[in-house]
Amino acid sequence: MEGSLANNFMKTIFSKYVLSLAVVLGLLPVISFAQQGPQLPEDVFPALRPILEQAVQQSPQMVSRNLELLAADGDLTQAKAGMYPSLSGFYRYSQTSDQREDIAERLKSDRTNYSITLTQPLFHWGEHVNNAKIGEIRREIADENYSEAYRLLANQIRASYLSLIMNKIGVTNAAYSLKLADEALASAEDRLEKKVISEGAIFQTRIAADQARLANETAVWTYALAKQSFSKLTGQPASSDYAIPSEIPALIESKDKVDALLAGFLSQEKPETAALRIALKNVMISDLTYKNQRTQQRPKLSFVAGISQDEQSYTSNIAQKYGVESQYVGLQVSWNIFDGFATRGAVASALARKRMAEHSYKQLTETLAQDARKAAKAVDLAQRQLAISERLLNNAENFLNYTRDELKRGQSSEAEINAAQAGYNGTKSSTNSSRYIYLMRVSEFVSLIAADPLVRQIDQN
Repeated sequence: MEGSLANNFMKTIFSKYVLSLAVVLGLLPVISFAQQGPQLPEDVFPALRPILEQAVQQSPQMVSRNLELLAADGDLTQAKAGMYPSLSGFYRYSQTSDQREDIAERLKSDRTNYSITLTQPLFHWGEHVNNAKIGEIRREIADENYSEAYRLLANQIRASYLSLIMNKIGVTNAAYSLKLADEALASAEDRLEKKVISEGAIFQTRIAADQARLANETAVWTYALAKQSFSKLTGQPASSDYAIPSEIPALIESKDKVDALLAGFLSQEKPETAALRIALKNVMISDLTYKNQRTQQRPKLSFVAGISQDEQSYTSNIAQKYGVESQYVGLQVSWNIFDGFATRGAVASALARKRMAEHSYKQLTETLAQDARKAAKAVDLAQRQLAISERLLNNAENFLNYTRDELKRGQSSEAEINAAQAGYNGTKSSTNSSRYIYLMRVSEFVSLIAADPLVRQIDQN
């Protein structure tokens, strides 16, 4: 009894120590998600996680998105420029030669003309403020597009990594099938040479060997292409054969966790995803654009100040000119009174685009819950198929072991062992395919409902 109490006490102390250490190291968010979220490919293959994280900087797709963010920063600066004073001017120096009526000879002179003007919009019906808001919203959309691009890229990398494993399995199976085909062909050629079988009887064996040789070469070529594709996608050197797993291990069922995530997502009053946020921001942009178009034919007030130098005539002799410097300050009203109905067309177009954006947002909102349910159903179907595949694999393994035992007892032949092994290899490949499909269905579901931990990490940073 005392020993039991002591053991419980030590377990409690150890648990508290581990929990405290996790808090200090900042690992609680990871532990929490591991307990709550379904199993993803990077949970099954830890080597995939750093590849996914490094793809943010190294993937060609994300490098392009980074450049788009820089372009969006420049666009934002331009959008805000209308709210600030603008300063413009010109300077001209020239040497002239004038023929005057009151002087016999040509008069040569140096002329200097310049003008500097400062303009500050005062009241433009909110146009410049709206433009600044549009710039800010577009910058936010660029951030959302960056996050959305990484969300899609993460699933592409997951699928590509799992495809590498499947292709490696394909190479192994093709090599084994080729070995069996070559052995069968060698045996048949020997029997043909001994006149045991006819030339016609060996035809199918030769074709099978040629087909196996072609299948093996195709599998090796496809595997090499898959490695190149993965390298281009991630922006990292191609993985070595040793670094690529030989199979997808048995998985942990995640139906309860998927159902919990789906219920939590559907319980939100306004579910949020990057696509929804982008659609809503497009509605805001179209609304501000519509407001701006409606002000195009209204008078607009600006403050102006400046200094200029030009020539002026002050006498009845218009040829007698003097350089004059002027300094001025005041208000300026600009009014586009009639523009051939261009503004009317622009307003109608802006209103139509506004309604289109609102309709797209509404449609996306209405279909999001349905899409989430479809994705969860796809996970359920993939999990059920996986369970069947696992049972088939277990049966094939038992049959292979049984055949080996029978061989030891002299009750089966080497050919039967080879057939059982080939059947096991095919079933194992099919099971790995079911595991691949299941992992991708889970990844797609988690990604769709904005619960991908990798994307959340990017958004937080």
